[in-house]
Amino acid sequence: MKLIEEIIELLSSGESNLKVALLKTKVLLHKLGEKELLDWVSGELKGYSEKESVPDYRILHLTIKGNVSNMARSYSNQTLPVMHLDEAMREHLDTKYLMDGIAVIEQYSKQEHLSISIAPEYYPHLSEGLGCSYHLESAWGVHSAGAMTQILTEVNSRLLDFVLELSERFTSEMNSDEMKTRSKEVGVSDLFNNAVFGDNATIVVGDSNTQTIKNSVNKNDFPSLIEVLKQHKVSDEDIAELETSIENDSVSDEVKEGKFGADVSNWMGKMVGKAASTAWDVKVGAAGSLLATAIGKFYGF
Repeated sequence: MKLIEEIIELLSSGESNLKVALLKTKVLLHKLGEKELLDWVSGELKGYSEKESVPDYRILHLTIKGNVSNMARSYSNQTLPVMHLDEAMREHLDTKYLMDGIAVIEQYSKQEHLSISIAPEYYPHLSEGLGCSYHLESAWGVHSAGAMTQILTEVNSRLLDFVLELSERFTSEMNSDEMKTRSKEVGVSDLFNNAVFGDNATIVVGDSNTQTIKNSVNKNDFPSLIEVLKQHKVSDEDIAELETSIENDSVSDEVKEGKFGADVSNWMGKMVGKAASTAWDVKVGAAGSLLATAIGKFYGF
């Protein structure tokens, strides 16, 4: 698909095109009917509104520095002790949740000596760890060299992993309806979460239900597929029916083209129906995504 290839080109060009790539990804997710995946893209573009939603790669660990003095001497740019502080205060001072949008991060990455200011009301607490009558004149936090560049690299790499996966599954141009149908067949929501957040992520699907999917299915390894299906309470009878369906579809043109065959598609539809009727103990919103991911990994799609 042209849009996917454009995003890949932007991310792999070596130039500062991350913002444009994220904007195009936003358009792509809309076209795929995967609007529920937009939170991460929007967070990276506009910034995160709550620290609880900040990804791990945006959490910086700071070294606390300061200028100290007593009646006789003064020292500049000293590393300050913090272990005497209570845990909550120490975490507040030496942990920075970087909530800014990607354009701001790009500007930060161009600054050689970037520091995080510390409010003066913390100075007395920090001074308690100095001894010898030293008091704190000023304090700030510094992160490791290249931390901002590393954030940009993480976002670029995770997004690139996602669109590369998509490029293997969307090999031709499609209209809007075809894209949305194909998206559900290949489990785009799971591809996205696996690439951006890693294995064993909690996948949020369209109706706000969640389902944790462990990525342990190996290509052409039916026992590994059975294990994952059993983890999600698929019955032995249904698993046996799936095995027959996979065998029946083994020579189908659909499978050769990287799509599910007719028998497997019918089986998946029946299982989603079971979820809707509570005959299968899994949330209906997660059922299709779960099955598409597990079976897709078995086929190597």
